[in-house]
Amino acid sequence: MSLTLVLGNKNYSSWSMRAWLLLKTVGAAFDEVMIPIYSDGARDQVRALGGQTGMVPMLKDGDLAVWDTLAIFEYVAERFGGVWPTDPADRARARSYAAEVHAGFNDLRAAMPCNTRARNRRAVITHAVEADIQRVLEIWETAGRRDAPWLFGDFGAADMMFAPIATRFQSFGYELTGRPLAYQQALLSHPLMLEWLAAGEAETDVIEASEIGRG
Repeated sequence: MSLTLVLGNKNYSSWSMRAWLLLKTVGAAFDEVMIPIYSDGARDQVRALGGQTGMVPMLKDGDLAVWDTLAIFEYVAERFGGVWPTDPADRARARSYAAEVHAGFNDLRAAMPCNTRARNRRAVITHAVEADIQRVLEIWETAGRRDAPWLFGDFGAADMMFAPIATRFQSFGYELTGRPLAYQQALLSHPLMLEWLAAGEAETDVIEASEIGRG
């Protein structure tokens, strides 16, 4: 069966970024269908393709539709492997981090919407936003191995979940130091990230709601 990834704008859709990185990393062959998020009728287009929530990303495997990024991660892990760490303890921690990103950091997301080509934006850093940021930095500082740039040795699911946050910090000029800075730079310079970011840079759609923070 052929795979099709239904995704949103590469400049703006952080969840699409995660699913795309996943499929590319495991070496899956897939087609892309891009539906501009927040455009009129976008959710109806996704539903027509099988995504019951109308949200992206959505993975089609033949007639099967898999929606929600974590569900896509687990489906791809079952089909291809190479998504989660092989060590059971590392795998449990990686899944915990992925679930934490999936369920949380809402104040950070609202203050720094994903806009990968933006630079020199300024976010309103409330106490809630700062708490989200500090939790991200705590994970980046303390998680993983010291002999590899990634959280669990090889580039994997946990790293993919944090990749859009690395772009948010870049877009909004949030300065990092030490291990968090090194990890952010490793994410931003990964070949697949460079490919994704270049595609986002080439897009012409503008979503005003994600263009906040101009000077």
